[in-house]
Amino acid sequence: MNMKIYILAASLTAFASCSFLDVEPTVMTGTTYASEEEALYGLAGVYGVINNEAFYGNYYSQMLSNVDDLCYYNRTSGNNFSVWYQHNASSSEIYEAWTEIYQGIGNANTFMEAMENSEFDPGHKLYSEARFLRAYYYFILAQAWGDVPLRLTSTTSPYYVQCEATPQLQILQWVVSEMEACLDHAEESLANAPSRVVKTTMWGILARVYLFMAGESITGTDDAMKKEYYGKVVEYAGKVMGSGKHRLNLGDATNDGYSQMFINMIADVYDTEYYESMWEADFKGNRSSSDNWSNGRIGNVIGLQCQLTDGFSDPDLECNFSYGQYNGSLKLWNLYWTEDRTDAEIRLADDDDPHWDRRQAWNMCPYNYQGKDSEGIERGRKTYYGKTADDPTDSKAVRNCGKYRRETRYEGIRGSSNGYTPLNYPILRYADILLMYAEAYNECNGPDSEVFENCILPIRDRAGISTRPFDGNYDTKETFRQLVRNERGRELVFESLRKYDLIRWGIFVEEMKKYTEDTYSGEWASGSTEAAAARIIAASVQPRHILLPIPNIELGVNEALRQNPLW
Repeated sequence: MNMKIYILAASLTAFASCSFLDVEPTVMTGTTYASEEEALYGLAGVYGVINNEAFYGNYYSQMLSNVDDLCYYNRTSGNNFSVWYQHNASSSEIYEAWTEIYQGIGNANTFMEAMENSEFDPGHKLYSEARFLRAYYYFILAQAWGDVPLRLTSTTSPYYVQCEATPQLQILQWVVSEMEACLDHAEESLANAPSRVVKTTMWGILARVYLFMAGESITGTDDAMKKEYYGKVVEYAGKVMGSGKHRLNLGDATNDGYSQMFINMIADVYDTEYYESMWEADFKGNRSSSDNWSNGRIGNVIGLQCQLTDGFSDPDLECNFSYGQYNGSLKLWNLYWTEDRTDAEIRLADDDDPHWDRRQAWNMCPYNYQGKDSEGIERGRKTYYGKTADDPTDSKAVRNCGKYRRETRYEGIRGSSNGYTPLNYPILRYADILLMYAEAYNECNGPDSEVFENCILPIRDRAGISTRPFDGNYDTKETFRQLVRNERGRELVFESLRKYDLIRWGIFVEEMKKYTEDTYSGEWASGSTEAAAARIIAASVQPRHILLPIPNIELGVNEALRQNPLW
């Protein structure tokens, strides 16, 4: 084996599954591969950064990307200032996320060069997979930081080279050209999904990149370019829809489909029936042993709060440890409760006989596991502020994110006080494909009743809510646009997408400032710690927060690089 590579828990048989979680390779220079099995080790290194705490395990996915107009950090003190938009170029989570993503790029460069130096066809599917991942990592960088260095060759010191930043639009144009070049050699089968990217995943991510390129925050585009980019979204999202390989989980007599999708992620189970979850960040175990190791904190930092002071040995424990640091906002509550609801359903809610949007029932459930319930019981599910569960509208804006709950009936582990979890995290879902198609089609061609029926209604029907007719309600470009934006919020909240939606729509700062008004509403517990935390966010957000600052450490070693404007 001509590989300079180090493997933890190495076993070629580990690659019998579609996940690389059983190995932690470090790809090094001077590598060649004598077989496809050997090459898989190198590819594992390209994927491996996704599962790191600095990337999808916490820093990028939660701290830097999940505080938006629908999700806020519910503490008023701490050391992680990015969650209140009080970070700067010295913030450690920004540097570590930047470094980890560039590590993935460096691994991809090394792997691709090793494949080129080995006796493999230039169009080998593993090469295309790594090439796609490299492009995806650059998309993440350009979306979050703007102009960034474009490094396309390996080096023994990947972060200490003098390299000017390439403008954001040029990076994104390069990204889509690279991704499109991978399509002819992509894996057609779903056997490796959702742990690894396949052709339908590539189509879906291409739609996402083009949608961002068509947005208001990109400098250097004109109306013709935006229309072209929206057309590409329609093309690639349409390819996913036309493939017939993915569909919404509509549920059955025992589950509502929507919640089951996230129960699968909590239980670390792949959906191989519907493949609605098209790509996930995989996490395994809870660090209870060396072969049960995770770098993910999904469910620990975001989830239903459970910080019992008397240990986690109770055999009746219903939820594992979670800080529960992220809540749904009053705006999110109203998106579910009143926005785009029929008059009949709103009257039901007024009569204390609510007709829940199933997504609200899962994402903003009326309990966590902290404090006491109305009868003073310390264990089990707790209502907020000791209120009863009879009124479902209590504590509207102080409810924890329920999407990634650590309830033991789902997680399958009881008594875990560990901060690292086996919960997976969604990167791309089929519902997003439908909504991207609907949004882009409207921007290109105006509203269409068939798009409404094929892309919007199935998502709302699964949620168990009625929908007003297309004619007279959503048959103008603006009303259809707002419906899609609202639906993206209801469906995709807490998935690290909303912040970038607001940015590309050109409304990020103004929507974040509305926290101030909302927290003084009679519908919010205005004197609560949560309200105070949301006000800190509203007071802190400025136009400069549309981009993250380049880390000072990077500027110190790369003298050709300049800090982002406004920072």
